[in-house]
Amino acid sequence: HLVGSHVGPNKWDRQVTPVMQASRLVNGLIQRLAASPTKDASDALGRLLADSSLSRWRDVLSQAQDTQRVTWRDASYRHPTIEQVCQTLNGGTPANPGDLAGLLVDRFDEIADRIRTNNANYWRPYWNEDKNQNPTTPKHENSCRDALLDDLRLYFPNAEPEMKYVNDKRADIRVSCRDFQVPVEIKKNSHHELWSSMRNQLIAKYTSAPNTDGYGIYLVFWFGKDRTQPPPSGTRPDNSEELQERLEATLSPVEARKISVCVIDVSRPD
Repeated sequence: HLVGSHVGPNKWDRQVTPVMQASRLVNGLIQRLAASPTKDASDALGRLLADSSLSRWRDVLSQAQDTQRVTWRDASYRHPTIEQVCQTLNGGTPANPGDLAGLLVDRFDEIADRIRTNNANYWRPYWNEDKNQNPTTPKHENSCRDALLDDLRLYFPNAEPEMKYVNDKRADIRVSCRDFQVPVEIKKNSHHELWSSMRNQLIAKYTSAPNTDGYGIYLVFWFGKDRTQPPPSGTRPDNSEELQERLEATLSPVEARKISVCVIDVSRPD
């Protein structure tokens, strides 16, 4: 800290000077933290990033923090046993965050299918109604989340709303099993951050927790094309399937391995 506040991440050249040596020393220490799969290293990088006297090192520290999170997750990953794999395939307890995320996506797909095909009007809990029980406008995002939770808890009784993560940020839903969990970030298709929250919230703030192993789900309620927030470029998606495809297309191949997109159509039938 003392040295880093007086020198910056200077590019190395052939001439070795005291400033270059000090800069190399600081960079080496930061990389040692990045390679350490411990909570202490994670906390230390967080403190260094928050230190204004190290502003010249912010990019290096930010990259090191991303690297350390992956290192920590990989070190804490436990391969499932044959017994655990068989148990999961037979509908038993998930063996790891990847299994849990896969089961969650399947359940969301079942809920979405029931909403669109069942004649019991399962889409109605997501809409406000007038005095004659005619649907008028979509409900608040939290009310939609609560309606979804009622269905989800039939499969996962321990599904919880608004769980706290780093920097006092809260995921909309967390589903946990033993010592691991999967966060779910929810948006209505009209939300002004529809196209950015998957990366800026879910990936950046929630899936960085070691007990998620990087897995997370971005869930969107579809209320119709006309209510959809326009994308940064191009036209609005025509339907929920197209919205899901376009959101998935914003993920890198590495991100797509662990981040799932679910779009649930709760629009009012014609």
